[in-house]
Amino acid sequence: MESTDGGSRMKEFYEGDYIIYQNGDRYEIGKIKRIVPDGAFVWYHSGETTSKTPFDQMHKITNDYVIGETSLGGAMM
Repeated sequence: MESTDGGSRMKEFYEGDYIIYQNGDRYEIGKIKRIVPDGAFVWYHSGETTSKTPFDQMHKITNDYVIGETSLGGAMM
């Protein structure tokens, strides 16, 4: 089921932002590669592959300035 607030949530995220992805009771750190109207393509590992993630399962990390270099999407950096 598609989120009804996708358009407004889209404005919260930018390419390069670090996010927490909530998948049930699991949480993963990711980095946004590209924004689309109903979600974002996010790196969750060091390879070039991204996963499309809906906005309602993404939570922006607000203190991402404390995160140094990562290997997320490493092949593209």
